[in-house]
Amino acid sequence: MPQSTPYPTQPQQPYQPPAPAPKKRRKWPWIIGGLVVLIIVLVSVASGGKKTPEPTAATAVPPAAGTTVPRAANDSYHPTWTPAPATPPATTETPAQGPAKPEIPYQVQSAMDSAQSYLSFSAFSRNGLIRQLSSQAGEGYPKDVATDAVDRLNIDWNQQAVKSAQQYLDMTSFSCSGLIQQLSSSAGEGFTKAQATYGAHQTPACK
Repeated sequence: MPQSTPYPTQPQQPYQPPAPAPKKRRKWPWIIGGLVVLIIVLVSVASGGKKTPEPTAATAVPPAAGTTVPRAANDSYHPTWTPAPATPPATTETPAQGPAKPEIPYQVQSAMDSAQSYLSFSAFSRNGLIRQLSSQAGEGYPKDVATDAVDRLNIDWNQQAVKSAQQYLDMTSFSCSGLIQQLSSSAGEGFTKAQATYGAHQTPACK
């Protein structure tokens, strides 16, 4: 009978334990770390906004007068010195005032008011206005008071002569010479000859 062929025997492998399954990485430590970093950044930004910025060269306070301005170490210029402004000495002198205007006496002021009232409705020469103020038929002021009052008024006597000449022509007719005579006569208006001539020549009587 045929002999049985023995099966080849396989070498036995040493026993190896099965490899452990790969561990899953946990994500929550990364999330917590990110939150911590975010909180730190927010705190630093909040605290950094309250800090006072250090003065720069553009915002530096200018040196006071009379002080020496230091330069940087690498600056080739020499320090500059700003002189202090000179303070003027205090003066106690009282500013000079002009002379006080003398007060007008009551009678003179009253005569001035009367003169202006007469001039508001009629024309007068200087002599005629003084006569009107000092006459007993007029205001009855003393002659010196009436003269002082008239001379204190700023009156254009040439224009008064023109008005008086026109008033005469409104009442009656005059020749040029007759009008001048009437204006300059002491019995008439009492203007000076120059004033009477100027007044008459402004009217149609002398044209």
